[in-house]
Amino acid sequence: MDRLDVHFLDEGLHRVMFGAMPLPVFVVDGDMNILEFNAAAARLLVGGWQTRKQRRSGDVLECLQATKSRGGCGRSPACSHCGLREAVNAAFRGQSVTRRWTAMELNRQGKPAKIDLRVSCQPFNYGKNSFVLLVLEGLDP
Repeated sequence: MDRLDVHFLDEGLHRVMFGAMPLPVFVVDGDMNILEFNAAAARLLVGGWQTRKQRRSGDVLECLQATKSRGGCGRSPACSHCGLREAVNAAFRGQSVTRRWTAMELNRQGKPAKIDLRVSCQPFNYGKNSFVLLVLEGLDP
């Protein structure tokens, strides 16, 4: 294929590229609701693609702190110190976050587990809305 035949503004190509990324990538809003995710991220989520959209990341990733509050992710006292939430908030303030270490306590196969992750966040706008690309390294299904 000639290089000029590829239209980089083609939404289909972007969807394929997003899906092909080897690391889990999420698109989140300011309250950490997951709006979209790629195939690598889908492998981390119990319950399938559609049941996990529009839910906060801590709820979807089964963060133990999210279970300590009736409101779920972002609503327990410990959530104010959440490294994942801090990284996303920094991105919404216009700061890129690259491979920052953070620890999370997650439910893994019915047992609590402390997981050390590298978190990267990149803010972006689409239309009149602001979003963050959230990339997680070190989280296995």
